[in-house]
Amino acid sequence: MSALVHLAKDHIQRIADGDQFVIVNGMDRFIGFFAWDVKLNASWLKMTLIVFAVEYEITAIAAMVLALVKGVFTERSFTMSFVTITGAMCIVIWLSLAAFRRDLTGTVKFLQHRQCTIHRQSAARKALMDRVNRYLWLFYLQNIAQVFFWINLLRNCSPLAVFELSLLDSVNVLLYPLAMTLMSLMFIYTIMIVSTLLSALTLEFYWLGQEFEQVFAQCNTFAATARKRYWDGLKRRIDTCVIEHQQLLGQISTLRNNLKLYLLLNLVTDFSLITFAGCQMVISSEGDQHLCSILAALTACLNMLNFGGLCDLLKIQVHAIKFRLYSSQWTDYLRSVSGPLYPRCRRIRSSILIVMTRAEHELRISCGSVYDMSLTTCWAVLQFSYSVFTLLLSFFENEPRVQ
Repeated sequence: MSALVHLAKDHIQRIADGDQFVIVNGMDRFIGFFAWDVKLNASWLKMTLIVFAVEYEITAIAAMVLALVKGVFTERSFTMSFVTITGAMCIVIWLSLAAFRRDLTGTVKFLQHRQCTIHRQSAARKALMDRVNRYLWLFYLQNIAQVFFWINLLRNCSPLAVFELSLLDSVNVLLYPLAMTLMSLMFIYTIMIVSTLLSALTLEFYWLGQEFEQVFAQCNTFAATARKRYWDGLKRRIDTCVIEHQQLLGQISTLRNNLKLYLLLNLVTDFSLITFAGCQMVISSEGDQHLCSILAALTACLNMLNFGGLCDLLKIQVHAIKFRLYSSQWTDYLRSVSGPLYPRCRRIRSSILIVMTRAEHELRISCGSVYDMSLTTCWAVLQFSYSVFTLLLSFFENEPRVQ
């Protein structure tokens, strides 16, 4: 027993000491799209699970079409359609991100390399990374916990029950929970990828801003500016910061283009899920369905606000580079330089001005080039969801409920 406890502690410690992508890398083995190696059995298992989830969802859609043709629509059918639509959106969202897996793989490797080789060497940065990791783990666990709740709550709502085949119903006792779990994990996997990337880039710009702010820290007196050795070191630090700034902006530009469709689909899904859950609460007479609807709406709100908050934080840190540079008091140190060192001072001054000018440009992370992903947009979606819900509520109040 003590050996098992020790092994568990070591495993937990390895997870705690891992980088921000430990959750993404763990899920990628079973339901992700980053690693594909036909020589590994794990890749074949992953492919089998994904194909099974997609085929099950296609069969579920066919079952709902059959129910529509038969004209059978009850409270249970309403819940079945809810399950079917949700599962379809999980797969579509997964595919919208998988289409850009090469670019996303490059961004993940770039950030992992910087975290392992640079940021882990600083105790302060490591502590901040650990705090962000705890948030990501909490966000991940609350999504995972809901998967088991959904499986238990919707255990009798499989769309395949429409076929009314005894053998299929018997087999579906095992297939339905597995399919629901896989489709939920596909959706959670994409959420964790985007959340981890946005939080990692936010930290990168935060630390880069600190480096810009402290770039003149080694110059304690104005007399030091007359030394050539000081200017050589200063130029190296400035050039390193400028290169890092360019690299991070390039990663953001690529990620922003890759997330346009994904964020738009998430916004539409969250809006639909909130509105759909509200309607289900109105037309359903079962207490369990009310709990299911509340949980669905709460989950959609949390996921949407998570993306909106992370995007806002990233925009703030990108724009804060300008203020960090201003706080370095670079104008005081560069103004007093003259003589042979003036040309070098002028090049440094030009580099700083270019970075500050670039930082003034507002970062836009859009949802399909339609809306900016932000907390303001999330609040507007919530208000619109409530408006649609009240409209549908007035409609249902004038219709007799189906018993």
